[in-house]
Amino acid sequence: MVWFRKKDTEDPSQDMEIREQSADCRCGCGSSPGSGQWNPFGCRPCPPKPCCCTGPTGPTGATGPTGATGPAGVTGATGAAGAAGATGPTGATGPAGPAGGPTGPTGAAGPTGPTGATGPTGPTGPAGADGATGATGPAGATGTAAPASFLSAYATPAQTGTSGTMLVFDRNASQAGTDIAHDQNGSQITIQTPGYYSVSFNGNLAPTSTSTLPLTAGLYLEQNGTPVAGAAAQHTFQNATDSANLAFSQILDVTSVPATLQVEAQGGDFAYGGINLTVQKIG
Repeated sequence: MVWFRKKDTEDPSQDMEIREQSADCRCGCGSSPGSGQWNPFGCRPCPPKPCCCTGPTGPTGATGPTGATGPAGVTGATGAAGAAGATGPTGATGPAGPAGGPTGPTGAAGPTGPTGATGPTGPTGPAGADGATGATGPAGATGTAAPASFLSAYATPAQTGTSGTMLVFDRNASQAGTDIAHDQNGSQITIQTPGYYSVSFNGNLAPTSTSTLPLTAGLYLEQNGTPVAGAAAQHTFQNATDSANLAFSQILDVTSVPATLQVEAQGGDFAYGGINLTVQKIG
């Protein structure tokens, strides 16, 4: 059996009475010997004295409303100074200050430094304008004229020929010197001295009664039996009454003597007349 006594917590006299009744209780309620603790509900099992055993802990009640905020406490002591913050960015440059005083006098010139090394030669400039032509010098002494040396041969009466015929010059018109020779009624003119010679030829050709038309007849200068380049002429005859004047000229460099010159015909049967061959030494 458990005994309970209602405790009126608002009456201090009742609280004291319960303490006195439970002073010798050994049921685990009230003050345990030497514990110094007081159970306000008494102890058990020592009836009729009010005593009780502690029941299981009940559930926690709902949290009451938050009380009103108390008055602000006294301001605490100032804390220690914090560490210095990072340096801020540099500000914009301010405007230039006013100019200083007037410029001082120019100092004395220093001594002349040593002469530097000679630089490379520059490019050649453009050629200057031609100067005025100088006065003509005095004429030189007249030289001695070279002795004339030439030979001209011809043939007047008409003669006939065919391919391979060497034209015959039956007369010599004029001659000077001994460098050139020709026998009358011969076809060869002989050069007997080395040097440069001018050779010119002209003559008339026509077909004969035995010619086959059209007839292409040509005349060529030969030196020692070899045709001379550039010394030739030719004509094509279409009928028996045609005639033509053929001519050529050339300069020869004769290095080996004696050298023979002849005019050879090519092409077929023909007649020739009024021919002339002139050879002149020019150097």
